[in-house]
Amino acid sequence: MPEPIATVVPIDATGHAIPDQRNISAIKEQVYERYLSLDEIRGIPVGMYPLMVFSDNIRGLFSLGVKIRTHGSYGHFMWLVAPDTLASQWLYYRLFTLDHFEGSTMKLVYNPNWTDKEREILTSAILFDLKKPWYRTLYDVPGILGELLGLDWINMTCLNFCSERGRHIKLVDPEFDLRSPTPAQLNSWTKARPDRYKVFGRYTPD
Repeated sequence: MPEPIATVVPIDATGHAIPDQRNISAIKEQVYERYLSLDEIRGIPVGMYPLMVFSDNIRGLFSLGVKIRTHGSYGHFMWLVAPDTLASQWLYYRLFTLDHFEGSTMKLVYNPNWTDKEREILTSAILFDLKKPWYRTLYDVPGILGELLGLDWINMTCLNFCSERGRHIKLVDPEFDLRSPTPAQLNSWTKARPDRYKVFGRYTPD
């Protein structure tokens, strides 16, 4: 049988274990993350929009392919721009209600430090894209296929896939440097900056 792996626990002068602060922080983060109902998401105060939404259609084959290729937990990205109103890349960029994603998991991320002006800048940029003619907001099918096949150079600059809509973050955060991020890359970028980007809550289908 293989030897058991020893776990080294630091102790103080009295012989008591010293708590691992990294584990404590992780536990606190788990404790304070909320699981929300759709109605609770609809009740998010107006002054908090927009919020980033990472979602996953747990029954979708396309979403599964994205997750496998990108080693992520989410296959889709969108913006929650108003109560019960999601801006999401479909065949073209359009608005959806939350009910459309009732069968998907969702993680809502926000930056509590954004000012009202910065939120207005973000929302205006998202709405500007939504007002474009539908044929100018088509889904970048070649681009996402290129991502799935590991051919990053296949990208239509005039089109977008879902997580490329996250580029508006650069308007209020100069550190944003992702060119054509996948949902996993965008999610990792926010997770790497816990001082700014927080999980507001999660939704899981019944």
